[in-house]
Amino acid sequence: MKKETFLIFSFILTLFISFSVLAQTMDSAAVKPFNDGLVKMQKADYSGALTDFEAALKVEKDYRIYYQMAVAQVKLNNLTAAITDYENTIKTKPDFEAAYNDLGNVYFNLGKYQDAINNFQKVLDTSKNDTLKNAVKFNMSLAYTNLGQGADKVKNYKKAIEYLNKAVSYNNYDAAYLFLARDYFILNQYDNTIKASQNALKYKKTIGEGGPYYYMGVAYSKKNNTKMAKESLEKAKADPVYKGVAETVLKSLK
Repeated sequence: MKKETFLIFSFILTLFISFSVLAQTMDSAAVKPFNDGLVKMQKADYSGALTDFEAALKVEKDYRIYYQMAVAQVKLNNLTAAITDYENTIKTKPDFEAAYNDLGNVYFNLGKYQDAINNFQKVLDTSKNDTLKNAVKFNMSLAYTNLGQGADKVKNYKKAIEYLNKAVSYNNYDAAYLFLARDYFILNQYDNTIKASQNALKYKKTIGEGGPYYYMGVAYSKKNNTKMAKESLEKAKADPVYKGVAETVLKSLK
């Protein structure tokens, strides 16, 4: 099954602070280049913004400067540099939860899902922002789903199921339930296949109905419940992706 790609929610703080307010907490010599950089960020001049932030950083090693540098690096697709700047943000201000979330997003986009999970978990452990935490839980679910698919590629289905169950513990993600149904079927766990298929249908948002009904149907066929198998496979036939395989199984049941 083709690997899914997703756009992750990114909690980007807008730190366009007026000179008079910022001057109270940042060296005055750093304020002008910092604010100049923020103006350029809003105009999508990310390279110019980096130049200003670097000038501000020479005056003061402030977490807000590192953070905005990281955001600019992401916009320029300089993800390795962004990681360094997010890490410097965290070193300067360890309780700045937005940096952990955004660093997790960068690792996710690099395919480093365990590193992404580690940073997302820090947000869940410390944040009191329920909106952010719910978004991060979804990100965690996506990361665990991709780890599960990685385990599937090397046919480590037990490990894949472990990852996928973690995925649905954070969010009722329909694709994760579908992959669970497939892996449970491969391991001859037909009751679990049916349950995962039912959950995939219950929480369906991003997948079609064909996959869940197909795996439900073949699981029922293995349990010798021909009636339920046929009902499920007839529904799977409506999905062009599963039409052929569903018809093949239906013929074997006649």
